[in-house]
Order: sequence, then structure tokens, then C-alpha cells
Amino acid sequence: MFKTQNLYQNDEKWKNKKLGHSNETIGGWGCLLTSVTMMLNGIGYNETPETVNEKMKSAGGFQGAFFIPSVLPYVWPNCAYRDMQPCESFPAPIALIDAAVAAGKPVILQVDWNKQAGIQTHFVLVKEKVGDDYALYDPYKYGGDGPDKEVLLTTRYKYNGKKLESEISAVLWFDSYSIAPPEPPKVTKVPLPAEKFTLYAVEDDLALRADPSVGGYLWKRMVAGTELTCLEPKATAKARLGQQGQWIQVEEPKGDQGYVAAWYVSDQKEKPSAPATTTPAPASTDTSAPKPASPTTPAAPLPAGALALVPTEELSFRSQPVISPETLIRRIPVTEQLVCVEPANQAIPKIGVTGQWVKVRDAGNKQGYVAAWYVKYASGSTAQTTPAAPPPAGGPVKVKASCEGVALRKQPVISDASLIKRVPIFYEFTVNEPGGETKVGANNQWIKVKDPAGPEGYVAAWFVTR
Repeated sequence: MFKTQNLYQNDEKWKNKKLGHSNETIGGWGCLLTSVTMMLNGIGYNETPETVNEKMKSAGGFQGAFFIPSVLPYVWPNCAYRDMQPCESFPAPIALIDAAVAAGKPVILQVDWNKQAGIQTHFVLVKEKVGDDYALYDPYKYGGDGPDKEVLLTTRYKYNGKKLESEISAVLWFDSYSIAPPEPPKVTKVPLPAEKFTLYAVEDDLALRADPSVGGYLWKRMVAGTELTCLEPKATAKARLGQQGQWIQVEEPKGDQGYVAAWYVSDQKEKPSAPATTTPAPASTDTSAPKPASPTTPAAPLPAGALALVPTEELSFRSQPVISPETLIRRIPVTEQLVCVEPANQAIPKIGVTGQWVKVRDAGNKQGYVAAWYVKYASGSTAQTTPAAPPPAGGPVKVKASCEGVALRKQPVISDASLIKRVPIFYEFTVNEPGGETKVGANNQWIKVKDPAGPEGYVAAWFVTR
């Protein structure tokens, strides 16, 4: 369940305020603004639709009355905007929405608020799954609405079949880097050096951190082209430019100081990339998650024991393991699963290691490279490295899932077609092959098992324990 307080766009306190740079009002057209405000409050902020409206206007977050969600992380660093996924002409991705909701992540849905032909756009924030429906934080207050009234999606928005798959016409995916924003550290400003050395962000989402590490407190994120003043000697900083694992202390245009990853800055000014414009109406963009490959699209064979990976935050998908504008294919959202096309014994030592790259296949069967320090094993597990000891003789041999979401598969290969089900942590299987227990923990092995619910299949040996 995603917890927040219900706010209403048609609240007397702000309903007559102008929305963005337009003559429309928050009360009339501020459903996405208000849904986002509730989402921000749920991840630790304290905002109203009026305050978010003003801050987004100042940050370039509106095109007229159209709200641009991709600008949010530049104003509220604990917020991660992942993607907008249109689904007006095909079934909504209910399984993915369910998984995000079950994990307590904020998901905003586009629905149709009127029975006339076409989609009359309205945005709502999902609260929780209730049976085959979603309970909502609806930003528009109808008569009788209040904190204690349950609002179900297909009960209120029921003009396209009364099923979630058809009533949802777009999904906005969000995440947060922590349950609540941590307290900022106290810092002493560094005086500007006599010799000015200017650096530039070469990609969007460049993080300014309090410490020179990916775990350092996040001050803010900056767009490509942001001009930075180096606070270190020019020769020292210049030697680190483009070097993975290195950091440079800088000051950004508003005077905030911190550290940036040296591999994401340059002393040459690149043309800034404007934030992707997202309007309330669904639209196809080159940066949206790819559609699954059609049955006629051949996929290269995967190595035995291929690893499934997920991003820890939005990351770059590249044609080569080199950070440059020329190698960028697209940005991969945190909701997309990747499959490593390198042998497991080669990939495992690199996962989570700064400066390492792994070759992967995306949801559209395209191959490329991602930074190994921005991915983790699917289901959040760390692969085991030492096989378990053989079991005592006698009786059926049991193994247990060592993390959430372990997959039971028809064949020992990672693909949508092979998936039977996912099981929770500690779920127990019976080993169904001679000597299968000796594989437990091996990073490139599969174990044939029997599910107590009936089906036989295969589980990745590195995701089970005795």
C-alpha cells in the first residue's frame, strides 16, 4: 500500500489558482498536479498543489497547462520519475502495476472520466489492490468523498469495459530513493579558486552529492549542459575527467557545492538535452520502454544460467561500454528487467562494481551495455558464491527461495515464455533430480524441482538455499 493523505484539486484553498503558465485552473485541470503532490507527500515531502504548481513553474515543469513529470527529480531529489507508458490501444500492464503497488511504490494512472467517445483524461494515484480492482487517491472530490470513503477504479471510471486492462489508458511510473528524504549533512562552503575551471554535465540526471561516492547524500540532480565551477586545482580535476570511480568537487549555478561523478562531466560544453515533455495525452516516444519482441523477431541464444538484472535507478543503455553522447541508445527505467548475455561466471564479479560494464539484452531483445554499478540481481538478491554441502541421506531433499520473487520456469532459461510463477522468500521446493542439491548456490546452474502446488520446473541454483 502506498500511504499518503488525500488532497483534492477542487479544494477551495487553491481550486481557482492558474495552472502552470495558462489560464486554466487547478480545480479544472490539476488532476496530474494534485496526484503528483500526493505522491511527493507519500515519499517524505510536505507540499500542496499550490506549492508544487509554483515550484514546477520556476523549474520549467510546465508547457502551458501541460505538466512535465520528468522535471520532478530536479526539484525533489528523493523522487525518481521512471517512465510514462501509454496503453490506450492495448491492455494495461496489470502484472507490473500490481508488483509496484505491492512493493509500496507510487503509481499514477490515466483513466477516462466521461462516457462520451474518446478518452477524457483524468489522473489518479493508486492506493492499493482490492480484489480485482485498485483503491484510489482520487484528486477530484465528488459529493460524499472523504478520507474514510473507499474509491475503486472500475466503480468510478467504467466507460471502457469495467476492467482494469481497458480502463487504464496510461501508466506513470515513479520511485523514491528512500522512504523519507534523509536529513542533509552540515557542510562548510569551499571558497572559489582564483583560476576558474568550468565543467559541464554531459547527461541528464547528474547527481550532486555531499560525499564522493554513489551513497553520498543527494543534494540535487542536474540536466545535461549544466555549468559547474570546479573547486579543485585544474590539473588535478582534469586528470580525473571521464574516469570511472573518480569524483570532482564542484559548485553548481545556484551556489550549492558537492561532488559529481567524473565520468559524467566534461570540460567541453555539449548541447544540453531538454527534459522529455510529457503531456496528459498518451503519446509514443523514443524513450519509452520497448514493446516486447514479436514472435517473428529471433533472439540470440542465452548462456546457461543467464542472470536476470534490474536497474537500481534509471540508467543508460549504450552501444559500447563507454560514456559518451554517441554511445547512448536510450534510458532504461527501473521497472524494466534485463537479461545478461555474458556467462554468469564472468558477469557476477562485476555486478555492483564501479567501473565495470555488463552486456545485456533489453525487453525489446536489443543488446547493449549498462554500468554494472547501477544494476542488481532480479528480486534484489546477491548471488551465492559457495555451493552448499550435500544433504544427509534419506527423505526428500528440500530447497528454499533465498529472496523475494524467485522464478519457477518450464525450462532452465530466463524468458517470459519459460516463466511458470514467482514465489516469495522461503518458499519451499522438492528437488526432483538426482544430485540436484549439490548445485545449490552455484552461479551458473539450474535445479529441477517440484512445486508443492503441483507443477515441476526449474529454479536458478543461485537463488535457493537448504
